[in-house]
Amino acid sequence: MGQEVQRCIAESKELQLVSIWVRDGSAKTSCASCVQSPSLPAVLSPADVAIDFTLPAATDQVITAAVEARIPIVCGVSGLTVEGRQQMADASKEIPILYDRNMSFGVAVMQQLVQLAGSALGKNFEAEIHETHHVHKIDAPSGTALHLGETLAASRGQNFADVYHYDEAGDSLPVRGDIHYKVERCGDVPGEHTVLFKSGNETLSLTHKVTNRHVFADGAIRAARWLVTQSPGLYSLQDLVADTNSNRKYV
Repeated sequence: MGQEVQRCIAESKELQLVSIWVRDGSAKTSCASCVQSPSLPAVLSPADVAIDFTLPAATDQVITAAVEARIPIVCGVSGLTVEGRQQMADASKEIPILYDRNMSFGVAVMQQLVQLAGSALGKNFEAEIHETHHVHKIDAPSGTALHLGETLAASRGQNFADVYHYDEAGDSLPVRGDIHYKVERCGDVPGEHTVLFKSGNETLSLTHKVTNRHVFADGAIRAARWLVTQSPGLYSLQDLVADTNSNRKYV
């Protein structure tokens, strides 16, 4: 994702990549004019906004450094712990933070459709969420799949933790009203998500497929452009989508 973000910025006439956070001792990237350092303060110092696609174990360091540098941050890291989410919420009182587990605009719209379908169809329709990703993805179900489930549960007046059902071994079956997850890891699939609503007579399927990772980098950059104009707070891609609908200059 870091390489995709670099490519997207290189294609832009309005943005400049000024720094990259690199592991200590790792090889430098092709951006000769960039600050490339394992020191977060050195990396954040020349920036107007930061984009984080690292890992949950590193995000707490990124957020702490961003607060100290007073730099807005766009975070697309999946699999954050409860403590990590709380740290982000606390930090957003001091700086603007946009956090989303999927930076695709298509997924943001899909969440709105899931909310509408869940509210309209209610608990009489059984719900399944299928997701497929590349073999190197660590978390399962994916953050996006979990977010879709949270959205669906809320639309039906349910507590997500009470209706979440994922059994990797397949030893247990979901009970009526559960949101049942099916997870697959294969090849180099960037991401596929499907939400199924089933009754005895009909099935409604909402599906989103990503053909390459460029869409996530593009979404993160659009989010970064928007975030620098915002006050401190915790935002999601839904906020940007809503603002885009009323102010087309961010498209």
